[in-house]
Amino acid sequence: MNRPQQGSHSLTRTAFCLQVVLVYTFMATHVCAQSFPANFTQVAVATGLSAPTIAAFSPDGRIFVAQQSGQLRVVKNGSLLPTPFVELTVDASGERGLLGIAFDPDFATNQHVYLYYTVPTSGTVTVHNRISRFTVSGDVALSGSELILLELDALSGATNHNGGSMVFGADGKLYIGVGENANPANSQYLDNYLGKVLRINTDGSVPAGNPYTSGSEARKRIWAYGLRNPYTLAVQPVTGRFFVNDVGQETWEEINDASTGGLNFGWPTAEGTSSNPAFTNPVFKYPHAATGNENGCAITGGSFYNPTEATYPASYVGRYFYQDFCNNWINMLDLSGPSPVRSTLASGLPGFSVGLTAGIDGNLYYLSRGTGTLYEIIYTANNICQSLKDGNWHDTSVWSCGRIPTSADKTTVRHAVTVATNQTGQTLRVSYQVGGRVLFAGGAQLRLGE
Repeated sequence: MNRPQQGSHSLTRTAFCLQVVLVYTFMATHVCAQSFPANFTQVAVATGLSAPTIAAFSPDGRIFVAQQSGQLRVVKNGSLLPTPFVELTVDASGERGLLGIAFDPDFATNQHVYLYYTVPTSGTVTVHNRISRFTVSGDVALSGSELILLELDALSGATNHNGGSMVFGADGKLYIGVGENANPANSQYLDNYLGKVLRINTDGSVPAGNPYTSGSEARKRIWAYGLRNPYTLAVQPVTGRFFVNDVGQETWEEINDASTGGLNFGWPTAEGTSSNPAFTNPVFKYPHAATGNENGCAITGGSFYNPTEATYPASYVGRYFYQDFCNNWINMLDLSGPSPVRSTLASGLPGFSVGLTAGIDGNLYYLSRGTGTLYEIIYTANNICQSLKDGNWHDTSVWSCGRIPTSADKTTVRHAVTVATNQTGQTLRVSYQVGGRVLFAGGAQLRLGE
């Protein structure tokens, strides 16, 4: 079974949501009937996205969101900027398009961002996927800064199984997940890039330490093989542990540990666990034929939870979170024991979720292709009152957890507010959802606790 196409979808079930919008200083968000553990909820960070595929945090706190049709959007200080960072000409048929984002470990110095996208057929150029590097200039790409690092193999008429995820490892090298273009034989063939995880330097060259030191240029860049559609990758901070989320066909979704180079994960001979000693079995797998939140059809996101400053309970630190595209849940793995232990963080999420990632603020984020929305999952029991970013505060001396801002303070409240009114519509009381944010002119933020 193939992962559902990444084009437009019609939702298969009705989501009942309440949206409250307050004019002038207050903006609210969707409040939907999802299922979370006690004190967890989700809030909409950005809406109006078109077929989003992946999101990534820049080290300075902005969120970059790839749209399949080639636009890289920027969320800054809680707002989706109207001008894209860059607009690329792509082939967006099927699962092709703008699919991957990674920020250079030395971003503060070089301002480099890396993108994975599908180059359309034009003249003598055949459709293929490309990895390029761009230089950031403010909130857009510096004109003329694209540096092509790697042109992948020409693609067949099949538009699925492109992979596209990119991450930097703890070693500073760029790791790239590439699908097998719906041709399973590619996965075991070491002289093309398809069905592999690649490892390259930031200029596209072959780094020291790759498992194959001779042979074709493709072979020398291979880190792992025997993969079907490694749609997302994840690196654990500090430890450098490296997981590959591989979308299965008929029976199993896989989470593979590719921390060591040269491993063969078995596709197409094996899906799930194999007794063949030549293959490396997944750390964890989940079936297509099960019940509840054990069941799924396509793993489209995964992230270790090891933030610099955790906003979730301590028991969540070190867990691996992953999501399913079809059944719209987020599960988590406790990796502390001899075998992973699965539990559920969220279910009943808005349709067709992708791109799960841990933000630099200590919260998890994901995209819904069905609603065109970037969501943030917050833990509301924290007693937090702190400035998150510097900015143009109206009067820093008067701000505290207990003070409610007024319109004179030039504030915008995002995420959720509750308004009590009398029968004539006069506002009697305004209270803020715990964990909400107040955004100030100039980009300052105050996170509200209890």
